[in-house]
Amino acid sequence: MIKGKLIKSIPNILTMVNMLLGIVSILILIWVDHPQKIFIVTGLILLGAIADFFDGFAARKLDASTKLGKHLDSYADIITFGIAPICLIKHFTFYGNTIIVVSSLIFIATGAYRLVRHNLEDSNDYFIGLPITVAGIVLAMYSTIYSYWNFYYQPGGTIATALLLLFLSAMMVSKKKFNRILFSHK
Repeated sequence: MIKGKLIKSIPNILTMVNMLLGIVSILILIWVDHPQKIFIVTGLILLGAIADFFDGFAARKLDASTKLGKHLDSYADIITFGIAPICLIKHFTFYGNTIIVVSSLIFIATGAYRLVRHNLEDSNDYFIGLPITVAGIVLAMYSTIYSYWNFYYQPGGTIATALLLLFLSAMMVSKKKFNRILFSHK
């Protein structure tokens, strides 16, 4: 009996790992002064994506999908793939830049909207709108590349970043269907 309950808890444990990786990412950006912290945070976000994939996989395989797990997963995803990548973007020199602030807020709001809409859908064969997991990974990778090549000193860096944020936002709330096989479970 206890073993069965523990096994059914695996998806939620993986979801909590995802959430904690997102929270640790944010805390590293706030508190840690390390020259490689952008790479560390990007790695943590990617690990969050792996945990996110396996929590859905485990829930389906173990027949352990619950309303609690679905909502918990959405909270984890908004932290790890919504807020943490935006904190990574903010880590650059966009301090107080109105275009970046507004497009960042739009990204987080559309990501939250996408997650809620997903929780209300019954589609199993495809996603409607780009999963926030994918959008967050794109931002994390962009941030790493941006940092590595010092693009923040290049003209147009702010505009390119804002356009990427707005494009990803539009894709998340779009009605475009994405094949489930290509992405995790959101």
